[in-house]
Amino acid sequence: MISSTHKIGATTFVVAQVRSFIKYLWLKFLLALTHLRKYHSGIDKIVYTRKDLSQQQQQLHSQQHHQSGPRKIPEVKGLPLVGTLFDLLAAGAAPKLHIYIDKRHGQYGDIFRERLGGTQDAIFVSSANLMRSVFQHEGSYPKHPLPDAWILYNQKHNCQRGLFFMEGEEWFHNRRLLSRVLLSGHLNWMDWHVRHCTNRLITKWKDDLANVKHSSGYECMVIDNLEQQLYRWSIDVVISVMFGSVATEKANKTLHLAVTDFSKVVHKIFESSSLLMNFPPKLAEYFRLKIWTDFEDSVEQALNKGCAIIDMYLDLSTEYPDGLYAKLKEADTPMDMIKRLFVDLVIAAGDTTAYSSAWALYLLSKDSKLQQKIYEEHSHSHHDLPLVRGLVKETLRLYPVAPFIGRYLPEDAKIDKYHIKKDSLVLLSLYTAGRDPKHFPQPLEVMPERWLRDEHTGDYKGVYKPHASLPFAIGNRSCIGRKLALSQMQHLIAEITKHFKMCCENTTPIESILRMVTVPNQPLILGLCPRIT
Repeated sequence: MISSTHKIGATTFVVAQVRSFIKYLWLKFLLALTHLRKYHSGIDKIVYTRKDLSQQQQQLHSQQHHQSGPRKIPEVKGLPLVGTLFDLLAAGAAPKLHIYIDKRHGQYGDIFRERLGGTQDAIFVSSANLMRSVFQHEGSYPKHPLPDAWILYNQKHNCQRGLFFMEGEEWFHNRRLLSRVLLSGHLNWMDWHVRHCTNRLITKWKDDLANVKHSSGYECMVIDNLEQQLYRWSIDVVISVMFGSVATEKANKTLHLAVTDFSKVVHKIFESSSLLMNFPPKLAEYFRLKIWTDFEDSVEQALNKGCAIIDMYLDLSTEYPDGLYAKLKEADTPMDMIKRLFVDLVIAAGDTTAYSSAWALYLLSKDSKLQQKIYEEHSHSHHDLPLVRGLVKETLRLYPVAPFIGRYLPEDAKIDKYHIKKDSLVLLSLYTAGRDPKHFPQPLEVMPERWLRDEHTGDYKGVYKPHASLPFAIGNRSCIGRKLALSQMQHLIAEITKHFKMCCENTTPIESILRMVTVPNQPLILGLCPRIT
């Protein structure tokens, strides 16, 4: 059934959907032709890198550099209505978007304009200076692009969501409230919960190793279902931070099972959302396709189960729980708003922290010397861990969980010598920026030491432009959970190197693909052995 929010005119709506469906079939037909006719608009004919700009393009850039007026943003020419969508599909579609845009930057430079289907151009920027300028022009109430599937769900169900979906004064008020407790002042109260949940995961892996040795005699094991275990760990941390001692001391078996069920549903949202990246959500919803109904059911379950978990934790305590919940209640935050903020924090933190941590463990597992260095660093100090921090930064530089950060500019803006109109969508290409040799020497090498500071100058030893890596963004709408995420990743890396040695057992190269966030293209197979001291 079509909800009232969609009834702009039933006939017009049906015609539009049929046209969209025909367009989709036509698109698939033309995609088949691209493989036969090699219609790749030059992408397959020439492999571009940042050093491969043609002499003509270099001359054009040089001429623009000496012009006193605004420069014209280089534009990728596309077809009417669909833009360059066929090029993207031929290059691997949404899962390969970051690779596709990286090649475009190699062809067109640090800034270009392209329409990847739809009705609006996007302006992609990859230089550190341009990215910083975008944040300076984002305004007091920054607006960012939202996934179409989520927008459609919220509209259809008249659903009020958390901070990620808020705008204007509502966003500003709740952002300021959460910033005071999650980003400002001493956060030792938060670190305690991170350590507790991380130690619980490490203990589980120790027990698993002991069971393997007892049953088979083997000293080592492969971590079973690493992705799901990190997902659960990430959600446990958020719940522990939210409810404090109630979560760690009074949780019972019923609650444990409820949280396990909740984490699985949240993970299902992530998987179903990913599928809707490759198909128009409105079309999927109209024809009640399985990819839409799975997404719709998982979101509904997650919202309901998340609210139920809050009630279950409150029932366990005769007093208000401590942690983030207590701080929100002290600020007179209504219970409805607390539930909205909590559920969306869990949904946001589940996949982002879990996959960022998985990438960090992957990089660590491929370098036994780095494992030993971090082990020795942790043996000398439990507080000052520059190599651990450096590995986290290297992970987020090479595998940013969101390879693009978007902003709609609220006013006309001049960024460098480029004029960008009001309401333009500007996307920061973090994947490209983090791998650009103009920003980082030997950019594809994992070197945590590059983030150590020179004793005399205070500059980073191996970084030209530190602001080329902005995994949490900067400015008014930077990631509200960045300090919690960094604390989680650092504690996990430190503890796992303290107790174990790791190796990567995958037999084929690991590549990054997009499934809402940056994920490995195959399950990570990480071997774990006890560290003998």
